[in-house]
Amino acid sequence: MAETVFPQAGAPAARPGGPIQLAGQGGVPRLTLVSHKLCPYVQRVAIVLAEKGLPYERIYIDLAHKPRWFLELSPLGKTPLLKVETGTGDAHVVFESAVIAEFLEDVFSHPMHPVDPLARAGHRGWVEVASSILNGIARLYGARDAEVFEREWQGLRAAFERVEAELSQAGRRPYFGG
Repeated sequence: MAETVFPQAGAPAARPGGPIQLAGQGGVPRLTLVSHKLCPYVQRVAIVLAEKGLPYERIYIDLAHKPRWFLELSPLGKTPLLKVETGTGDAHVVFESAVIAEFLEDVFSHPMHPVDPLARAGHRGWVEVASSILNGIARLYGARDAEVFEREWQGLRAAFERVEAELSQAGRRPYFGG
């Protein structure tokens, strides 16, 4: 199943002097997000695409029955994948949600990270903390018994408390960066 997602009016173009020759309207390449409906990592990419106002097509696959074309594109056999069709007619595949988000950050306007390198590194570190939390949630769902469930629950609770403590510093609440 596929759907085309259009942002609100005024979609941004690529940053001037960007590293790739772009195609499409307004200098935006054709973007296709290969997705699974329940994948939180896909949602990370969808949020970045929405925040940057980028149009894209979204194709859903069943991870229990991965299509051959998907396995040929995905080195890890996981979602998300972002297909990027450039102005040269080339199609490239970017995989792993954090890498896709950084690609979108590097290429398109409306930065989501601070300009200051130390602050930006801090943001990227907290993205990794979020990934760790998502992995903890998956382990919680897959707990084989009450003891494992409790251990995972306590680990998640500590992780969320750490995030809340960080957000409460320097008036960051409710988001990192504002």
